[in-house]
Amino acid sequence: MPYMLTHHNVADYDKLRAVFDDDAERRRRLGGQGGPLLRSTLGANDFFALFEWDDVEKARKFVAAHEAHEAFEWALRVEEVRAFVLEDGEEVEFWTAEPAAELSRDRR
Repeated sequence: MPYMLTHHNVADYDKLRAVFDDDAERRRRLGGQGGPLLRSTLGANDFFALFEWDDVEKARKFVAAHEAHEAFEWALRVEEVRAFVLEDGEEVEFWTAEPAAELSRDRR
Protein backbone atom coordinates (compact mmCIF):
# COMPACT_ATOMS: atom_id res chain seq x y z
CA MET A 1 0.00 0.00 0.00
CA PRO A 2 1.50 3.38 -0.96
CA TYR A 3 1.48 6.29 1.46
CA MET A 4 1.89 10.02 1.17
CA LEU A 5 3.67 11.75 4.05
CA THR A 6 3.57 15.54 4.20
CA HIS A 7 5.03 17.97 6.72
CA HIS A 8 3.26 21.29 7.18
CA ASN A 9 4.27 24.26 9.30
CA VAL A 10 1.62 26.93 8.82
CA ALA A 11 0.69 30.24 10.39
CA ASP A 12 -2.91 29.17 11.02
CA TYR A 13 -3.87 25.51 11.47
CA ASP A 14 -7.61 26.25 11.45
CA LYS A 15 -7.32 27.99 8.08
CA LEU A 16 -5.33 25.08 6.66
CA ARG A 17 -7.86 22.62 8.07
CA ALA A 18 -10.69 24.42 6.25
CA VAL A 19 -8.74 24.26 2.96
CA PHE A 20 -7.86 20.62 3.69
CA ASP A 21 -11.50 19.69 4.31
CA ASP A 22 -12.58 21.45 1.09
CA ASP A 23 -10.01 19.36 -0.82
CA ALA A 24 -11.31 15.98 0.41
CA GLU A 25 -13.18 15.08 -2.77
CA ARG A 26 -10.13 15.76 -4.96
CA ARG A 27 -7.99 13.54 -2.69
CA ARG A 28 -10.57 10.74 -2.93
CA ARG A 29 -10.83 11.13 -6.72
CA LEU A 30 -7.04 10.78 -7.02
CA GLY A 31 -6.94 7.64 -4.87
CA GLY A 32 -6.52 9.00 -1.33
CA GLN A 33 -7.73 6.57 1.33
CA GLY A 34 -7.39 8.83 4.38
CA GLY A 35 -5.17 8.64 7.42
CA PRO A 36 -4.09 10.63 10.47
CA LEU A 37 -3.14 14.26 10.88
CA LEU A 38 -0.43 14.23 13.55
CA ARG A 39 0.56 17.37 15.45
CA SER A 40 4.24 17.90 16.09
CA THR A 41 5.47 18.56 19.62
CA LEU A 42 7.11 21.70 18.18
CA GLY A 43 3.84 23.64 18.03
CA ALA A 44 0.12 23.55 17.29
CA ASN A 45 0.64 24.72 13.70
CA ASP A 46 3.34 22.18 12.88
CA PHE A 47 1.97 18.81 11.80
CA PHE A 48 2.27 15.77 9.57
CA ALA A 49 -0.30 14.01 7.40
CA LEU A 50 0.16 10.29 6.66
CA PHE A 51 -2.37 9.07 4.12
CA GLU A 52 -2.81 5.73 2.43
CA TRP A 53 -3.13 5.88 -1.34
CA ASP A 54 -4.47 3.27 -3.75
CA ASP A 55 -1.74 3.79 -6.36
CA VAL A 56 1.81 5.23 -6.34
CA GLU A 57 1.36 7.19 -9.56
CA LYS A 58 -1.88 8.75 -8.36
CA ALA A 59 -0.16 9.81 -5.13
CA ARG A 60 2.66 11.40 -7.13
CA LYS A 61 0.10 13.16 -9.33
CA PHE A 62 -1.62 14.55 -6.24
CA VAL A 63 1.64 15.83 -4.74
CA ALA A 64 2.65 17.50 -8.02
CA ALA A 65 -0.74 19.07 -8.72
CA HIS A 66 -1.03 22.84 -8.86
CA GLU A 67 -4.11 22.73 -6.62
CA ALA A 68 -2.16 21.17 -3.76
CA HIS A 69 0.53 23.86 -3.88
CA GLU A 70 -2.08 26.59 -4.15
CA ALA A 71 -3.93 25.22 -1.10
CA PHE A 72 -0.75 25.32 0.96
CA GLU A 73 -0.25 28.98 -0.02
CA TRP A 74 -3.80 29.84 1.06
CA ALA A 75 -3.04 28.43 4.50
CA LEU A 76 -0.17 30.89 5.04
CA ARG A 77 2.63 28.37 5.18
CA VAL A 78 5.57 29.29 7.39
CA GLU A 79 8.02 27.03 5.59
CA GLU A 80 8.09 24.91 2.45
CA VAL A 81 5.73 21.94 2.55
CA ARG A 82 7.60 18.67 2.22
CA ALA A 83 5.78 15.74 0.64
CA PHE A 84 6.94 12.17 0.10
CA VAL A 85 5.35 9.19 -1.62
CA LEU A 86 6.32 5.97 0.17
CA GLU A 87 5.76 2.27 -0.47
CA ASP A 88 6.99 -1.24 0.34
CA GLY A 89 7.69 -0.80 4.03
CA GLU A 90 8.06 -3.55 6.57
CA GLU A 91 6.74 -3.92 10.09
CA VAL A 92 9.35 -3.90 12.85
CA GLU A 93 9.11 -4.22 16.63
CA PHE A 94 11.09 -2.13 19.07
CA TRP A 95 10.49 -4.03 22.28
CA THR A 96 14.03 -5.38 22.66
CA ALA A 97 17.60 -4.86 21.55
CA GLU A 98 18.46 -8.56 21.81
CA PRO A 99 19.27 -10.48 18.62
CA ALA A 100 16.33 -12.50 17.28
CA ALA A 101 18.12 -15.86 17.72
CA GLU A 102 18.60 -15.24 21.44
CA LEU A 103 14.98 -14.21 21.82
CA SER A 104 13.60 -17.38 20.29
CA ARG A 105 15.93 -19.53 22.45
CA ASP A 106 14.93 -17.70 25.65
CA ARG A 107 11.20 -18.07 24.97
CA ARG A 108 11.22 -21.87 24.82
